[in-house]
Amino acid sequence: MILIVKQAGREDVTAEAPDGSTVMEALAGAGLRLDAPCGGVGRCGKCRLEITGDLDEPGPAELKHVAGRPGERLACLARVRGRAEAILAGQSVFSAVKGLGWSAPYRVDPALRRLELPERDRKDQKSVLDALDLFSVSPSALEALADLEAERQAGDLLVWRDELLAAWPAGQGPAETLAAAFDLGTTGLALAVLDLDNRGAVAFETALNPQTTAGGDVISRITYAAEGPDNLRVLQDLALQGLRDLLLAALGPERAARVGAATISGNATMLHLLAGVNPKSLAQAPYRPIFTGMLDLSRLAPRLGLAPWAKVLTPPSISAYVGGDIASGLLAVNLAERPGTVVFIDVGTNGEIVVSRDGRLAGASCAAGPALEGMNISCGMRAVSGAMDSFRLVDGRRPEFTVIGGGEPVGVCGSGLVDVCSELVKAGVIDRTGRLKASPDAPELVVDGRCRLSEKVSLEQKDVRQVQLAKGAIAAAMQMLLERLELTLDDLDEVVVAGSFGYHLRPESLLGIGLLPKAYRGPVTFVGNSSLAGAARLLLDRSSHAEIEKLARRVEVIELAFDPKFQDVFLSQLGF
Repeated sequence: MILIVKQAGREDVTAEAPDGSTVMEALAGAGLRLDAPCGGVGRCGKCRLEITGDLDEPGPAELKHVAGRPGERLACLARVRGRAEAILAGQSVFSAVKGLGWSAPYRVDPALRRLELPERDRKDQKSVLDALDLFSVSPSALEALADLEAERQAGDLLVWRDELLAAWPAGQGPAETLAAAFDLGTTGLALAVLDLDNRGAVAFETALNPQTTAGGDVISRITYAAEGPDNLRVLQDLALQGLRDLLLAALGPERAARVGAATISGNATMLHLLAGVNPKSLAQAPYRPIFTGMLDLSRLAPRLGLAPWAKVLTPPSISAYVGGDIASGLLAVNLAERPGTVVFIDVGTNGEIVVSRDGRLAGASCAAGPALEGMNISCGMRAVSGAMDSFRLVDGRRPEFTVIGGGEPVGVCGSGLVDVCSELVKAGVIDRTGRLKASPDAPELVVDGRCRLSEKVSLEQKDVRQVQLAKGAIAAAMQMLLERLELTLDDLDEVVVAGSFGYHLRPESLLGIGLLPKAYRGPVTFVGNSSLAGAARLLLDRSSHAEIEKLARRVEVIELAFDPKFQDVFLSQLGF
C-alpha cells in the first residue's frame, strides 16, 4: 500500500507499508505519530483524519466516531488496500514552543565548560589531571590526552564539573559549548538547546510523546510495560526516539553530535521507562519507586543523538507520583524561598500540588487526565499551530477567539478549552452540574447536543465531563492538602500555575470553572513549563545539583489515595 501524507506548509510524505496496514501504522513507519490516548484501539476518536482512497469500509467501532463526517476516518482502524491520501491538519509531530518558562534569578555557572591544555614547564612532574585539578576522565578523553601529552601539544578540553569528557589538539575542539534540556512529559515532549558560552537558549522544539500509542496516562504505560517481555524496551525506545527526533529537528545530526550534556526532566514513571527500569511497583501499594535520586544516564547519549561522551542526568523524583518534573519546577520558581503561603500547581496529565509555608513543603498528586492538555476532547489538540487558545462570548452569545499561528481553528487546546467552559458557564450554556444545554439568550450556540465554537470546532457533552473530572481532581487535591496543613484559602498569598498550557491562560477562567476557588482573590502567577526551566537550570548552574537534591528531600508527600475522604471532596468539586 502507498499513503500520501499532506501537511500544511510542508512537502508531501509518501509512506509505504504492507497491504492491509492501518493508516496509523503507515504513518508511524514514516516517522509521524498521532495522538492516540486509547492506545490506538478505536475508543477515543482522537486520530480522526481526512482520508480518501482504497480503504476498507468502516466498522461499527469506527462509525461511532466518524458517522456524519464525510471523508473522515480513524487512522488506527482504517486499513489501506492500495493507494490512499491523508491530510494532517494540526496533528504534525513538531512545533515551536513559546519559551523556556519563567525562572527565578540564579547565578550562571555551567557544569559543562571548555578549558585549554597549556604547554607546561618541562620540570613539572604533576599528572595532567592533577595539574588541571580534575578527578576523573572518560576513556576516549584519556587516550586523546595521552597523545597530546606525548607530543607536548596544547589542547582544547571539555570538562563536566571535575571530569574530563573530551580532548582535541588546540584549535580543533568544538566552536560552541552546547547542552540540551528536555522535558519528558506523559503527553508532550519539549526541548531547549542552550549555548553555555553565551548563556542563552538557541533553539526550542516540542512534540507529542510517541509513547501515547500505548495509552494516554502513566497507568496505561505501566500496564503495557508489564504485559509482555519486550514492551518495556518498546517504551524506552519510543522515549529515546522522541527526544532524539526533537534534537535532530533543532540542530541537525552533525551539530547535535557536538552537544556535550543533557538533562531530562519527567515524572517518576517516565524516568523509569527512559532508564529501562520496570515501573510496576509504582502502580502497586505502597507505590515505591525503584529510584528517586539524580540518575546518570550517560550510557544513553548516543541513542539520544548527543556526543558519545556526553553527560546525561535526570533530576531527583520526590515520590512515585510527585516526580522529577515537580522537583525541577520547584527549583525553577524557587518555591521554598517565596514569602508567605504559596500553592504551586502543575497542570498536566497528572496534577501535582505543592504548598510552601514558613519553610515547610508538602505535596500531593492526583490523576487529572490529559483533558487540560487538549487530549480526550472531541476537537482537542495540543497548543500547536491551528489550535484555538483563547475564547470569549461577546454579549454572551457571539464567539470570539484567537488561534495559534492565525487563520481558522482546527481544534482547541487546553487553555482555549478552559476559556470555553468558563464562558459557557457564565452564559448559562453549561449549568452547575455540567450539563450542556441551549440557553434562552443564545439558542443558536447548542445544536444537536453540541456547542458550536467555530466552523470546524465544537464542544460535546463528554468534553465538558472530561474538564469536570480534571478540574475536580486538582481542586480536591488542593483543598485536602491545605486542610492537612491546617490552612484555609484565607491563608493563601499566591498561586503559581505551571504547565505549558499556562502560557495562554487567564486567571478568571480558572476561577470561572472552579479549578481555583472563586473566593480566592490573591495573585495567580503563570510560569509556563517549569519542568523544562528547571532542567535548563541544572545545566546552567552547577550549584543547583545539590540544591535540587535537598529540595526533593524536603517535600512531605501526602498520599491522598489512602484517605477515604478524598472521594467525597472530589465529588463535591465536580460542579461548576
